[in-house]
Amino acid sequence: MAYSTKSVSGKTLTQAQNALPRQATYIRQLKRVVKEEIEEKQKDMFIEFEKHPVTREIAGGSSSSNLSGTLGGVGNLFTYIGFASGDRPLEPLLHLLKQYEISFHHTKAKSTVSIKVPTKEELFKATPMPWATGRSWAKGIETGISGLGRYLSTSDSPRSRSGGGIQVKGRIRTAKFHNVSYLSLILKDYYKSIEKLEKAI
Repeated sequence: MAYSTKSVSGKTLTQAQNALPRQATYIRQLKRVVKEEIEEKQKDMFIEFEKHPVTREIAGGSSSSNLSGTLGGVGNLFTYIGFASGDRPLEPLLHLLKQYEISFHHTKAKSTVSIKVPTKEELFKATPMPWATGRSWAKGIETGISGLGRYLSTSDSPRSRSGGGIQVKGRIRTAKFHNVSYLSLILKDYYKSIEKLEKAI
C-alpha cells in the first residue's frame, strides 16, 4: 500500500500553532459561561423550592402548621410522615439538586454541550419514608400517603418519633390525604431551562 505525504509549510504550521491558544481560550470561556448559566437557573429553581408550601411545612418541623393543605389542616407533614425530632429531611434533596455535570463536544464546525442534572427518580430515591425505605415521601406528596384517618396530632405521647403526632389503631376521621404537585412542579421549568441552554450553545 502506498502512502502519500505532503509537506506542511512553515506558514500553515504557524497558523495552526497560533490557533491553539485562541481555541483553548474559547473553551475556557464557554465552560465559564455555561457554568454561570446553570447556576443562575439553579437559583430560580431553589427560589421555587424554598417557597413551596410543602418545603416550608417540612422545614418548620413538628411545630409547623399544615401549609400545604395535604392533611386538611390537621397537624403537619413532618409529624404525619413520621420524621424523628431533629431530622432534616430536606437536606438530601438540597444536596442532590445542587449537583450537575457538563460535557463538551468540540468539532471544527461547532461546540455542543450536554448537561446532566438529577432526575425525579433519583430525587425520589433520596427521600425514603422513615418507616418504609422502599417508598419516597416526596413522591407520596404527589401520589398520596395513607393513614390520615388514624393520624393523631399530639405532643403528649412518648410513642411519637417526631414529638408531634402518632398513628392510632382505630380510625378517628374519614378524611383522605390531599395530593399536591411538588417536585414535578418545581423541576418542570428547571428541566426546560436546562434543555433550552443546551440548544443555545
